[in-house]
Amino acid sequence: MPSTNGHGSKLERIGLYMRVSSEEQKEKESIATQEGFLEEYCKLYGLEVAAVYKDEAVSGTVPMRQRPKGALLLADAKAGAFDTVLVYKLDRIGRSLLVVVDAHDRLGEVGVALKSATEPIDTSTAAGRLIFQMLASFSEFERATITERSRDGLRRAFKEGRHLGRIPYGYDVNAEGAFEIVEDEARVVRRIITNVAAGATLYSEAKRLNDEGEPSPGSKYRDRPRKPGACWHPSAIRAIVTATTYSGIHTIRAAGGNIGRKVPALVEPELREKALARLEENKRYSGGKSGRKYLLRGLVACAYCTTACTGDVSVSSMGYRYHYYSCRKKRTTQYDARRANHGYSCPKVKAQWLEELVWADVRTFLEDPGEALERVRVQLSDDREGDNLKERHASLTARLTAKQEAKARYVKLYAQGHVDEEELEVYIADLKNQVENLKLLISSVEADLAQEQENKMMARSTEAWLMALRKNLSEVEQDAEEAFETRRELVKLLVERIVLSRNEEGRPKVEITYRFGSPAGLESATGSQNSEEFKKAHGRSGGGDLLRGHPQMSAYEIAVEREPEASEDTY
Repeated sequence: MPSTNGHGSKLERIGLYMRVSSEEQKEKESIATQEGFLEEYCKLYGLEVAAVYKDEAVSGTVPMRQRPKGALLLADAKAGAFDTVLVYKLDRIGRSLLVVVDAHDRLGEVGVALKSATEPIDTSTAAGRLIFQMLASFSEFERATITERSRDGLRRAFKEGRHLGRIPYGYDVNAEGAFEIVEDEARVVRRIITNVAAGATLYSEAKRLNDEGEPSPGSKYRDRPRKPGACWHPSAIRAIVTATTYSGIHTIRAAGGNIGRKVPALVEPELREKALARLEENKRYSGGKSGRKYLLRGLVACAYCTTACTGDVSVSSMGYRYHYYSCRKKRTTQYDARRANHGYSCPKVKAQWLEELVWADVRTFLEDPGEALERVRVQLSDDREGDNLKERHASLTARLTAKQEAKARYVKLYAQGHVDEEELEVYIADLKNQVENLKLLISSVEADLAQEQENKMMARSTEAWLMALRKNLSEVEQDAEEAFETRRELVKLLVERIVLSRNEEGRPKVEITYRFGSPAGLESATGSQNSEEFKKAHGRSGGGDLLRGHPQMSAYEIAVEREPEASEDTY
């Protein structure tokens, strides 16, 4: 007679749950494999499949309630859609003890059992719960062990001289995994370091190599030819000069600390040190004045090549300096003649004009932040998540008290001869695990409640925060280091992105997407306004700390297209 793995003669309604992570998908683990096995299992034991839930590309460390199909499963379990959740293995529920215990508790609270098709788990019995606890702990231990072994294995391989990943320019890796010199590339490296030591600049070296048609470093991996980059860039020259590899010590950043190992040197350490000293000297005397700070750094992008638009400067014949936001990719043409005629249409705009335009909009919003405050009030009035956490905390606490009192009853039953010593040991061990699990869940819920309370406090401070900024706008706009950093944080908080493109006439066009609704008077901001497109965006603004304790705000976005006036035309 075949084993039922805990299944009796009663026809059970089963909910099948399957999960696979992104890493497991790469290793050809699939939902289809789990589903096929579980369906055959149900046929064998005469189980009725009431529902099927599949979470793909979801990590086992994500709580069940936060997974798309896992959340649906918990809701259906509460509605009584099935009697038992059946999984291929317990690690499909989770890869950490807290995740597994939380899912099991939420199912048990509504009278739904959890069973595994490949492991002797039946949480409707004391012995089954003991096995469940053990396997859940093993799952977390296995995950931690795999991570530790992988980290230790990489460190050991690096220390033994083997190389994994991208290979530095000037080298290849032999059959034993050790570095060997590629003479053609080594010749280029030696000349770069020698020239810089003699006084050459990063830009002059990049231009020389591009003019000579020398392929740039690009990337190379083991057993593959090097794939050159588009051109030599000054940053590539700096990387070669500063790399310790070329003077004989290859440094690898690894978990647990950097690893240095000896490799064949391409230049003498003294020559490299001389080149580094020259770079420092060039930096010290490159213009005298400190560089301009760009208020919108990291927020501006090119619509055509999707790369970042960063601060750029041009100097007139009279020595005047003009600052712009321009596309990094287009700027490579200034030291790469091979790409000068590729016809990039990426625009550039004057930094002062764009920064004044954005700041005017931010300032207008700060003067009338009514819509944002109204959304905060709505968020404060919606306390459903907090109520759910309080209810769960009360339920867990009550059950913990009941479990702690149950021990005395088991001992009394043993004393009266109703259970033997072996049964008592199983009951007490099961009870101990249940108590520890409830304590673990209570700690988790208390952490969530604390976070919820912190979010409320931050939300309540929003109005005061915005009012304080409005009162202190004159201080924020001062020409001082601290004031600039405050403006910078404000812009990061309130601006989603800025995209540079061109209109039908070929003139530069700017599209600014804000994280707030249309403030009063936006039409009066600097520059002409062509159109506005409003779209709702959910979630946090993600702007980071503006001032100590500032709130994170859910917000709307407004995309505004602007064009410079004719006098601002920069192309």
